[in-house]
Parts: sequence; structure tokens; C-alpha cells
Amino acid sequence: MLCPLAGLLYTAFFYFRDAKTAELPRPLRWALQALRFTLTGIIVFLLLSPLVQNTGNTTEKHIIDILKNNSASILATGDSMFYKTGYKDLWAKTIDRLSSRYDVRVMSFGSRLNDSMNYRFDEKETDISSALEEINKRYYGKNLGAVILATDGIYNKGFDPLYAVQPIRCPVYTVALGDTTVKRDAVVTKVEHNNTAFLGNTFPIQIVLNAQKMEGESTVLTVSDVTAGKEQKLFVKPVTYSSPFFHLDVPVELTATSAGLKHYVINLAPVAGEENLQNNRRDIYIRILDRREKVLILSTPHPDVAAIAETINGSEGFEAESFLPQKFTGALNKYSLLILNQLPSETEHITPILQQAAQLELPVLFMVGSESDLNMFNSQNTGIKINSLGSQTTDAEAYAADGFSLFTVDDASKNYFSRLPALTTPFAGYKVSPSVAILCGQNIQNAITNYPLIAFNSEGSRKFCIICGEGIFRWKLQDYADHKNNNFFDGLINKMIEYLAIKEDKSFFRIQAPNTFKDDDPVEMDAELYNPSYQLVNTPEVTITFTGEGGKNYSYTFSRTSNAYHLNAGMMQAGAYTYTAQVKEGDQLYTKKGEFTVIPMQVETLQTIADHRLLYNIAGSHDGKMVFAHQLDQLAGMLESRDDIKPVIYSHTAKSPLLDIKWIFFLILLLASVEWFIRKWNGTY
Repeated sequence: MLCPLAGLLYTAFFYFRDAKTAELPRPLRWALQALRFTLTGIIVFLLLSPLVQNTGNTTEKHIIDILKNNSASILATGDSMFYKTGYKDLWAKTIDRLSSRYDVRVMSFGSRLNDSMNYRFDEKETDISSALEEINKRYYGKNLGAVILATDGIYNKGFDPLYAVQPIRCPVYTVALGDTTVKRDAVVTKVEHNNTAFLGNTFPIQIVLNAQKMEGESTVLTVSDVTAGKEQKLFVKPVTYSSPFFHLDVPVELTATSAGLKHYVINLAPVAGEENLQNNRRDIYIRILDRREKVLILSTPHPDVAAIAETINGSEGFEAESFLPQKFTGALNKYSLLILNQLPSETEHITPILQQAAQLELPVLFMVGSESDLNMFNSQNTGIKINSLGSQTTDAEAYAADGFSLFTVDDASKNYFSRLPALTTPFAGYKVSPSVAILCGQNIQNAITNYPLIAFNSEGSRKFCIICGEGIFRWKLQDYADHKNNNFFDGLINKMIEYLAIKEDKSFFRIQAPNTFKDDDPVEMDAELYNPSYQLVNTPEVTITFTGEGGKNYSYTFSRTSNAYHLNAGMMQAGAYTYTAQVKEGDQLYTKKGEFTVIPMQVETLQTIADHRLLYNIAGSHDGKMVFAHQLDQLAGMLESRDDIKPVIYSHTAKSPLLDIKWIFFLILLLASVEWFIRKWNGTY
């Protein structure tokens, strides 16, 4: 009612008070009044902010995700020419047909997932499980219609794809590649060895041989040392294949006669009719060290000490020597680290040893327990003081503390701390210096405290580590129970030992690089340059030269980062390399030398018999089907015939202000313009 009333009043006021409009013909006057009435009513109505309801439809296509294996094992078949030519054309036609009805995403995988589709078949590892896990993460909760997995079923990285595919909630179709034919072949399947050995010692190599369809044939297994491109045979063993499916473990012991990075070749001489000769050879690299760093452990017999000593002695660069505190009479200066288990104690103050360790600035790892003399411990200036509240103890579980940065602890290890058994800690209060870095804290009866369980501190150039409880051997047992190995425990202890025992590099020019790279990963290094005030600078240019086993040199220049340097030399051929890096700061020329190994990834040649049963089971478990590579053109029809992979139409309703409709503006403009024009034409204002 308001809008018509406002229009009527305004029209009457405008036209009936104006004498000139009265002179207009009656029909024209009524027409002008109708225009003014309509215009005013519309404007007043819009001032009330009315809303209009809109209904629309959106069509969403299902996503079809194609995962194509790009690993080298695909070409290890008699039909390799098909995969280099016709296979690509079949995919192009299939993708073109599917794209008319679906949102097609194409990817390829080997050791990792790539958002592209190529046909080079040059990946040196196959990880099907990671590719499937990544698809599940990317499209969780999205309109994923189907997954097409094209592979030969061979995987040498990750876990069983049949388990990895379970969380995917859509049909999975598989395209069976490769060849299931058992061919005449002999393989150096596995070579187990330590990464390091020590000069003058013997070291073992365990070689595993397998052969199929080679019964009655004979060959020779050799182990050779490669120096300056020349091979010298160190081990020779005749081998006779005695069964159609032959298996043999060959133990070999070699002697480390010179220090440095040594290249060894394990070779199985080929037999007539053997097609795949790439898997007859394995290259390994072993670093021969002059000596191992020594770690001194003083303790009465205790399972904690046994667990830690076993880990240290199994590491590459350290060896542990254990003594009863009263029996040790040697010199501390030949050790890189001192471990004291529940020492000093009430009965063993070991004051002379503590004084000598302080004079030598020897790093110390204190393992606090029920026998520890806490007053004596508190006098050692470790950064932690434990104020006992009696002789009682309490059980404290571990949790990963925030902000620890002395060495890298991955997320999986941080999460695993909470699964470990509790350590028996003193019932005490803790005073912790701000300089202390806490690796893990104490969770006492589900209460997260700020008490340290494992912590580190530095006093000048001297380092300390404090384990504030006993029973850490149970961590090793739990690790084995959960994982069937001790990788977590050994990795944690080795990182702690390395941080404490390895002396800090005080040089002005430093190169940071791992000892080994894979030949399908880029060779990357970092460099740091310090001025005399030990401030990072990166103005001068840093160059480096790699020298391969054949004497060929490769020169590079580091790129500058914010305050340091970084080098990405790309992927390099397998082999042993030395390097010389140089930088000139003022008048001073700094040089750093080192060595590294590029390890050949040969796993794709070890197993070439396709596993189509795995692909059949994957498709069967997810309402899909398996087709062979030559049947790719059938895939589109299979997907189009499904009723559950049709385009989805979504209806949506929304309310918006009527004022947002553009044609209303033009209507108002038209009404006002027509009225104004008529009045002007007839001589009124």
C-alpha cells in the first residue's frame, strides 16, 4: 500500500499544482500522470530493499584419474616396441573420448607421482602404493568417478598396493602391462654389505643369486675391485645351476687394504640364450676409514648400557668400550665421548675422571638413575639441576618437545615417542637453564610437564646430554616389537652420539653434502663462508670441480642464497667422485676437498615378470575390471556404461537484492526519459 500511495501523492502534488500541465490535452495529461505514478512507485518499492529468489543448475563431471607407470621394467619385455609407439596412440584416443564426458586427470609415476603423462619409461624405482595414497589424499571428498591404474604390477618401493588402494572409494580399473612369460635369466638379486669398513680389517659381503630355466648350465661369479677404471678380481666362484628355479647365497670376505671410497663389481658371467644381461651385474661402494671414534662407557652392568653399546658398535664411525668405574685406568684423551650411567653415585664419586673430562672439554652423556648422586650431578654445570624430593621414583613417558633443532627428528619419530614405555625418573623438581635444548619431555600420569627427559646443553665448547631416567633398553625392545627392526632406536642414539662426539667445524669455509646420492636424484650441496668475525657472507663466488672415476672433470658454480650458497648439479652417472671447492675472500683462498658416491639404482632390472594377478585383485576389490594394454580402447565404453559415473546436476537457490537486476535500472531510466521528453515537447518544464 505504501508504494501506490506514495506514487499517487507525489503525482497529484506535481501535476495538480502546476497550471501549465492543465493546458495539456486530457489524454496526454493522464498518460504523464501514469508515467510519474509508475516511476515513483517503483523507486519507493526499491527503497524497501526487496529480495528476489533465484534458482539455477550446475552440471559437474566426474573425475577420471589415470595413473600410468613410467618405470624401466615396462620396457624389459619382448613387446617393448609397442610401448614406444602404438601404446601412446591408444592412450591419446582413449583420453580424447573420455574427455568428452569426464574431467580426465593424467599422471605418471615411478619412485614418485608426477602431474604429467610421458612415455620415456626411465624411472628407476616403482612405488605403486605412494601413488595410490596421493590420489586418495588429493581427491578425498571430491567427485572422483574412477581410477585407471596402468602398470605391470611390479613394485620395488613402498608396500603392498592391495592395501594402499583400500581407502579409495570409487571403481578402480587396471591396465595390465609387461610380460608374464618366465624367461631364461640369471640375476644377482641382492648384495648386502656395510657402507663402511676399517683399514686392515676384513669385511663381509653377502651375495644372493637366483636363476630360472637355466638348469644344467654353468657360470662364474666374480667380485672385482675397480680402481682408475681397471678391474682386479678379488673373488672367483664357479656356479652350476642345478634346478629350474635356482637360489644360492654366497658369503664373501674381503680385506680393506687402502683407505678411501672403494668401488666393487659383482658380476655373473652370462649364459647362451639369456636375454636380460643388465641384472647380471651389481656395483657397490664401500668407504674404508682409517679409524673409528671411540666412546667410553663407565657403568656397572645394566641393560641400558648394553642396548646403547650395541647400537654404537653397529654404527659406521664409532665403537664403544665399557668399563666398571673402579677398573678404568686409561687416558680420556683417546675418546671422543664419555657416557656415565648412574654416575657419580653414592659409592663412586669418580671425581678424578670428572675433573679430567672437564680439562679436556670432553662431551659427556649422563644417564640418571636410582643410584645417581644428584648433589654431585648438580655440581657438573650441565644446565639441569634435579632437586630430589626423597628417594622415591616416578614413571615418565616421553613426548616430543617443540622447537628442538640440534639435529633432525622426522615427524614419524616424534609421533612414536608417545608409544614408548615409561622411564623410571627421580621424584624431583627440575631447574632448567634457558640454554638447554629439550628433545623430549616427561609425561607423568597423562600430565604434560616441562621437565626434561632427554636434553642437551653446551658450556663453552663442551657438550652435555642428560637422560633423566633409566629403562631406555625397553625403547629398543618396543621398537623391535612394533617394526621388527631397531631403526628408530638406533637412529635416535646414533644422532645423539654424532651430535655430542663430532667436533664442531671452526673453519671459515664449509661444504655440507651427504656421502651418497642415488643416480635418479640430483646431486645437491650447500656451502657457507664466514668472515673473520664468524659472520656469514656470500659475496665471493664459490666454484667446485667434481672428478669421476675415469678422471673426467665437471665444473660448477654455486648459486647464492640469502646468506650462503647452494648447488644443484643435476643427476649424475653412478660412480665414485671426489670434489674440490674453492672461494677467495679478500687475499685468502679457501679450499675444501671431499668425496661422495652416486649409487646406481638397478632394482628395475631384477624382476621383469609382470604380476597381473595383483592387478586383477585390485580391480576386483574395487568394482572395476582389468584389461590388457592392447585393449585400451575398451576402457571408455566400460566407464560410459556405468550408471554411477554420470554427470551430477546440482540445483542451488539464492536470494539477492532486486536492485541488483540491471533491467530495472533501464526501466526507471526509460520512464523518466519518456516523461521528461513529452513535457519538454509540449512546452512544460
